[in-house]
Amino acid sequence: MTEFIKKDKNITELIEEKLKKYRDKMISARRHIHQYPEVGDKEYETANYIENLLKELDIKTERLLDTGVLGTLEPESSGYSGKCVAIRADIDALPICETVDVPFCSKNEGVMHACGHDMHTAAVLCAAMILSDPEVKSILKAPVKFIFQPAEETDGGAERMINAGCLKSPEVSHVIGCHVDPELVSGTIGVKYGYTHASSDMFDITVKGVKSHGAYPDQGVDAIVAAAQIVSGVQSIVSRNIEATEPCVITIGKFNAGTAGNIICDEAKLSGTMRTTSAQSRQTAMKRLEKTAEGIAAAMGASAEVNFRPGYISQNNDDYVTDVLIDTAKTVIDEENIIMKAKPSMGVEDFAFYSREVPSVFFFAGTGFKGRTNYGIHHEKFEADESALDIMVKLEVLTALRLMEK
Repeated sequence: MTEFIKKDKNITELIEEKLKKYRDKMISARRHIHQYPEVGDKEYETANYIENLLKELDIKTERLLDTGVLGTLEPESSGYSGKCVAIRADIDALPICETVDVPFCSKNEGVMHACGHDMHTAAVLCAAMILSDPEVKSILKAPVKFIFQPAEETDGGAERMINAGCLKSPEVSHVIGCHVDPELVSGTIGVKYGYTHASSDMFDITVKGVKSHGAYPDQGVDAIVAAAQIVSGVQSIVSRNIEATEPCVITIGKFNAGTAGNIICDEAKLSGTMRTTSAQSRQTAMKRLEKTAEGIAAAMGASAEVNFRPGYISQNNDDYVTDVLIDTAKTVIDEENIIMKAKPSMGVEDFAFYSREVPSVFFFAGTGFKGRTNYGIHHEKFEADESALDIMVKLEVLTALRLMEK
């Protein structure tokens, strides 16, 4: 694959040149967005800002959702000889009070870009600036789409953007996504073949017994005791029903029961989360959880009802598209700065819905500062090294250009 870059080394140099031209505007955009963060599905000012910038670039814009913006850049030639590629950014912030002392600190009280979505958005905006530049636009072989998606942190804006048609007219062949990673220093990236994030399913278990006085337990069925046994029994699902090499986490984090210390409780409610990667493990874990809860409750004279609330699916990188990204990265940074991640995150990422539709890739951009403490995402002191934006942009633009090749 390196032949593409060798053959078109001038393209790489052209992108470097254009990045220098637009870097200040990218940094300005990032800091503006950081100052005015908005939570999921409330990103009205952010969406307006993005839309206005795209219009300045003569990029066609559409509001697919109230705060979901799609930009489409058409090539100069009407006859496409390549494949349409999309680059995605999530634009929402978190309900966190920022405590970072920077000049562009959040001005919206109680809301903060604590997950780096301002960085994602600025990088994709800069990619749009570069690809729409006349010199670069002249070499496009197919349209490029820029997906600015709301609500990644809440109910999954990705699936709604897809349902609204962001991958249609023209048909998108591949999507590129990125997330900041403060555990990696700026100048490095993290990549993984296959699963990068787990699926997420919430569940509720309602255990019903029979109420009686605490002095006469034999006259009732204790829902608390049955529920406690269910909590213990669930722990064996991962160790005894899921293949040892398959990631799976089942956590019961909420247990509500009882009205008084001297009353045998007749109802207990448990709530938890299940994280898996493969579809098979997900189905197995769901079935075993249901059977375990029902069986333990029945053995103790109680009953149990399990209800699942499906969340995000697992994010899975396509091998070929990942190959293209890695090969491109070798032309942007030293190979030693490409970190191959050994394990998937058991966190979630709604980019997974794009990957389900078309072969796609999701990578991690190191944003940690060298020689200092770096707080994790979703922390009130989270801060990203802006020098990482250069790598994010170059990888997104060059990978998109290569994926256009049929």
